[in-house]
Amino acid sequence: MSKRQFIAGATCPACGAIDKIQRCEEQDNVWMECIACGMVRDLDAAPPAADANVQTVELKFPKK
Repeated sequence: MSKRQFIAGATCPACGAIDKIQRCEEQDNVWMECIACGMVRDLDAAPPAADANVQTVELKFPKK
């Protein structure tokens, strides 16, 4: 039996719909799915690799 729980305020990364994401759990598998567009993402998988073009920026504020 699977357990499903809506995530309040969550935005679908595929279609941008708000409040349509549910977290699903069945035995040892955990995934999320959008009921608006059908997108499914495995939450047990490793996160996607970082974009090579992204750089970390450090903000420095002047001393007063």
